[in-house]
Amino acid sequence: MTLVNDKNFLGLQYITADNIHSPEVSAVFSTRNGGVSGKTPETEYLHSMNLSLRFSPEEEDYGNAGENYRIIMASQGFDFKNLVTLEQRHTNNVIVVDEGLIERSQRFGFYRTRETADALVTNIRGLLLSVRTADCVPILLYDSKKQAVGAIHAGWRGTLAGIVLKTVKCMTDVYGSEPSNIKAAIGPAIGLCCFEIGFEIQENFVNKYGESIKRFFTNKPGSKPYSDIKSINRAFLIEAGILEQNINMSDLCTKCNSDLFFSFRRSGEKRGAMSNFIGLK
Repeated sequence: MTLVNDKNFLGLQYITADNIHSPEVSAVFSTRNGGVSGKTPETEYLHSMNLSLRFSPEEEDYGNAGENYRIIMASQGFDFKNLVTLEQRHTNNVIVVDEGLIERSQRFGFYRTRETADALVTNIRGLLLSVRTADCVPILLYDSKKQAVGAIHAGWRGTLAGIVLKTVKCMTDVYGSEPSNIKAAIGPAIGLCCFEIGFEIQENFVNKYGESIKRFFTNKPGSKPYSDIKSINRAFLIEAGILEQNINMSDLCTKCNSDLFFSFRRSGEKRGAMSNFIGLK
């Protein structure tokens, strides 16, 4: 993956999924840099590419987040009106973005689904799928044979519920994708170094997926377990049939790298969010 300093948009930084990103398809993970947010002392914590869609007037008006989307989308050659986003709730629900959904989802000047879900798939050109993160795992999928793409938001709940497996199956069922033809990119997310979880969460994973899942957890003396949530999702991509050599995974931790990313574990609710994009041009 490559950290890009876009010379056409002053201060804009994003990370490209190099196994997917090309002149035909855009696949990028945003950072917190290069937007118009956080210009007052009260909103400094949102500096500067805040892509949260929590419309809270006491924090920052929606116009700033909207302008940030316009900036990063323009850098990828997409119009703001062709953004597709979700009502994210840590589910394993997958939405197929087709013409019917587009007709009923136009809100706020772009497309925002009314159904609660945490993954999107489409084969419609010109749309830019987006999932928001601030520690959770963003995953982008691309099938060059069937010309279909997917975007996944995988927190521990969605990961436990198998959202990766369900999204790959959806692409297989809807578009006829062969998993071996799908390329996947796992973007920046909280790392094993920082993702402390409860014992009951580890137990839930073991109960559902067996003892072998324990290899993705570290128990430190005197603390709760720590989880390698990115590697769990990578293992699920492989289980879904995606070839290991077709998976690109970032080693960046969102909590550790405060200069690049917003982080819920670092800052709590008082923070912005990144957005992660994929679309067929």
